[in-house]
Amino acid sequence: MNLAERISTLRRANGLSARQLAALVDVAPTTVTRIEAGQVSPSFNLAQEILAVLGEPIGFTGTADVNAIAAARLALDPTLGLEVTQGVDAWRQRWARIGLIDVTGGAINGMEADLMFRAGRAARLTRRPGAVDFKAGPTAYDIAEALGTATIEYAVTGDTGANRYRSGAGEAWPVVYVEDVERTAEAAGLTLREPGSFGMRVTLIPFDGVSELGRTTIDGITVVERDQVVIDAYGGIDRMAEQADILLGRRVA
Repeated sequence: MNLAERISTLRRANGLSARQLAALVDVAPTTVTRIEAGQVSPSFNLAQEILAVLGEPIGFTGTADVNAIAAARLALDPTLGLEVTQGVDAWRQRWARIGLIDVTGGAINGMEADLMFRAGRAARLTRRPGAVDFKAGPTAYDIAEALGTATIEYAVTGDTGANRYRSGAGEAWPVVYVEDVERTAEAAGLTLREPGSFGMRVTLIPFDGVSELGRTTIDGITVVERDQVVIDAYGGIDRMAEQADILLGRRVA
């Protein structure tokens, strides 16, 4: 796939119009359409900016951009007290250009769901820093019980997190934020998944100082904050995006 096809495919996968993508990278809409048509070649810096916004930067190493999560979480709840780093501010500026947040960095009324969708796409669950996949088998509840016994801090998200806030979503892929991946795997009896294998899995993601903020306990299970569950579900695979819609009341369970 050449650069033009890659940009066009990723733009559509992210649910963006050519005009919206142009606003995100601060160029004219015709520039995007001409790039996708193969009529012009973008500079390296512009190509890097476009692909970074679409979640697939040049030289991509497989790590998602947690700055996008921080920017979205702060826009939805400024009391979190997160530092506005250069990376966070860059996402704020991009999203301000397409009308998702205002000049103060707060979410514009009625655009919260779109903001969480963009954050989820920029920081997909399968590409989180330090995330480790294990063989399927234990449920998120099994893991939570083991971690409670071992006094290891954790917070579930994804399928299970969505169900804690609003019953109705399926639970197929346990995803858990943990303070220590190695100790968690040992306590829960998890076995590493073979690299390159497909299908269901259990994923452990180390605390990153952003995603685990605002944890709460629902029916004895520690869950990340509701907005984070939605962001994670939008950044998940299979039917997780539908589960995010269900949680937001945009789709009937």
